[in-house]
Amino acid sequence: MNDPAPFPGRHDRVRHGSGRLSSRALWILAVVFTVATTGSLVLVALDLVIGRPAAGDVFIAFLNSLVALVLWRRISEQARA
Repeated sequence: MNDPAPFPGRHDRVRHGSGRLSSRALWILAVVFTVATTGSLVLVALDLVIGRPAAGDVFIAFLNSLVALVLWRRISEQARA
C-alpha cells in the first residue's frame, strides 16, 4: 500500500544493488586485473632470476588471471546478448 509510484519514463528492470555491473565497469575491472596479472608474472620472473621463492607471487598471479578470465568472459557474454 505504501509503495511509491514509479517515475514516468523509468523502467524498474534493473534496480540499484542488483549485483550487476555496467559493461564499462566490467571492462575497467578486466583491464585492471589483466595488468595486475602481467605485473605478477613479471614479479615471478624476477623472483626466479634473483633466486627468491616465487610461490606467493605465483599464487597471486593465478588469482589475478582467474578473475581477469571471468571478467573477460562476462564482457563477451554481454556483447553477444
